[in-house]
Amino acid sequence: MGCNVSSEESSDAKKKSHNIDKQLMKDARVIKQEVKLLLLGAGESGKSTIFKQMKIIQLNGGYSKEELASYKYIVYGNCIGQMKVLLTAANKLGIEVADENKEAANSILHLTGGGESWTKEVGERLKALWRDKGITHTYSLKDKKFQLNDSASYFFDHLDRIQQEDYLPTVDDVLRVRVRSTGIDEAQFKFENMEFRMMDVGGQRSERRKWIHCFDSVTAIIFCVSLSEYDQTLREDESQNRMKESLLLFEEICNSPWFKTTSMILFFNKTDLFGEKISQVDLKVCFEDYRGGLDYDAASSFIRQKFLDQNTSSHVIYNHFTCAVNTENISFVFNSVRETLLKNVLADIF
Repeated sequence: MGCNVSSEESSDAKKKSHNIDKQLMKDARVIKQEVKLLLLGAGESGKSTIFKQMKIIQLNGGYSKEELASYKYIVYGNCIGQMKVLLTAANKLGIEVADENKEAANSILHLTGGGESWTKEVGERLKALWRDKGITHTYSLKDKKFQLNDSASYFFDHLDRIQQEDYLPTVDDVLRVRVRSTGIDEAQFKFENMEFRMMDVGGQRSERRKWIHCFDSVTAIIFCVSLSEYDQTLREDESQNRMKESLLLFEEICNSPWFKTTSMILFFNKTDLFGEKISQVDLKVCFEDYRGGLDYDAASSFIRQKFLDQNTSSHVIYNHFTCAVNTENISFVFNSVRETLLKNVLADIF
């Protein structure tokens, strides 16, 4: 009799185990079908860099040699384009380059846009100009007097490597290269316990009308905020502060009826650049009620609260401080994001 009881218990246990396995498989299929992440935020907040990082940190992720090579002329174009910005700004500000660099400056200014104009001689001219005292002074006025890509100095500092004949962009180059997002980029990413579709859309005002096409069946929104842009204005509207524009945009998104049941995740991005800037530029230039001085912790906490205060819905806002070009940081943060998404999706199922 005892054996019969044991056998029945064993049978029941197997049946329960089988049912649990079936349910887990069903859950996995549902999650695979339903998880859709939307990357939103104002222009140059780091959305596209986060998108690139997903390709790196996913299962069996990374860039092939061919994929890295496809960025070569984009890097060249960034180097030429950003030096043209510096030279144009220098002219407007009445800052002269050294006599021995004037021919190089004139040559760069007359190059056609994009990386197709690149030659080794162009690389040498860019190196000479980057060392020029006039360009150094002009660079110190970026954000205050003119707009320049965050990654400009990175590429100029690596010109020796970039101008080599066998140059192959590194993963760091790919993460930092700037290509303005237009339209909608979409890709499927696979992680250990979740597969999801991520959509990256352009953040400039002219691109936002396209966002509506992505709003259907969104599982979660990752809203990116550039911490370091509190003293900068929009490229498309120099009367509007970038961080205040981001605040207005976040208020609109997190309280939208479209996203009543959507998980909301805030990425306070560019912590590296913010750390450098806050030691010199008081956050008071953006928020008059800030009293924390040139202190990273006080300033970052103040900004976080400003954004959380925009939420008047029933949303729980999950927030993280990120450095989008740092793969280790993004991998760590995204592990936490995946746990949050998994709990929320399974909660909806049951």
